[in-house]
Amino acid sequence: ITSSPSVRTLVPFSASEISQQGDEVFQLTSSGGDFGVERKELDAAEPQDFPNDMIFEQDPLQIVNSILPLYLNGQILRTLQESVASELAARMQSMQSASDNASALAKQLNQEYNRARQAAVTQEILEIVSGAQALE
Repeated sequence: ITSSPSVRTLVPFSASEISQQGDEVFQLTSSGGDFGVERKELDAAEPQDFPNDMIFEQDPLQIVNSILPLYLNGQILRTLQESVASELAARMQSMQSASDNASALAKQLNQEYNRARQAAVTQEILEIVSGAQALE
């Protein structure tokens, strides 16, 4: 399980498609580990022509204004769900590591116990044999 951050575009518009005279675009950048902000001033966008075979029941601006909040809500919900899934995956990974470590520790302690028990049995056998030889 890996977790890698990603950058996603929330709204599939570029600033050049919807800009008006004097609009500014600020872009967060990083250079050498330091965050910075790039500022760019845009000119007015050229109006877009729609193909003749496209018929809109409503004004395209009204369509965008009604769909955009739903789209943004969906994207934000998706981001939050991925965040929760990532947290749960990290928890599962840490619990798996803890279980593996506990199993290894139990195996090691079992081996040490068996060695100590075997050493005690061997010591008792040696004492019995040496006591029997002393009586002869």
